[in-house]
Amino acid sequence: MSDAAPGLRERKRLATRLAIQPAALRIAVEDGLAAVTVDEISRRADVSPRTFFNYFPSKEQALLGDDPTLPDDATLAEFVAGGPSGDLLRDLGSLLVHSTQALIDERGLIAERQEVLRENPELFSRRMASMKEFQHEIESAVSRRLEDGEPDPDARRRQARLASIVALGALRHAWWEWSEQGGDVHLVDELERSFADLGVLVSRSLV
Repeated sequence: MSDAAPGLRERKRLATRLAIQPAALRIAVEDGLAAVTVDEISRRADVSPRTFFNYFPSKEQALLGDDPTLPDDATLAEFVAGGPSGDLLRDLGSLLVHSTQALIDERGLIAERQEVLRENPELFSRRMASMKEFQHEIESAVSRRLEDGEPDPDARRRQARLASIVALGALRHAWWEWSEQGGDVHLVDELERSFADLGVLVSRSLV
């Protein structure tokens, strides 16, 4: 999936963001979580503390990276209304692709981030909480989409929760596949492929 090349200002923004995150992670890996401060991160990333807060609200968020979230715009409204294809799984995959495009490719940070999460249960718990919130967002969007076709609120809740869990499973699968590859493979492309594979498997189970 190819996107237009970002402009100079966007490239600078991404470069600054990507300078801050590895600086924070290296401090945590080398000296422990207690040594991670905004001042030290800023010094190593060669930015001011004020610039740091333009990108991250806290040192913990710099360590964890961006939290996934659904788009709050016409894309989400189209999904809730039954689009773009009318197939729930395919459309859910498209919605997550739209969300994933907002994330910065962080393949080079994965190993250090996983090490920091393993060594710091409080950060791991925070990451799990953000993923739970993301699942709730997906569940809510699916439930709204199902309102017309499923009048029973309890059945709709169960179906929406199941769809959200399946969607996160496909997202995790795409993340694993992407993180294990080198070259120019994009996370968005892997996510599209994972949902396509999921659709094939579901179709096979029905024949």
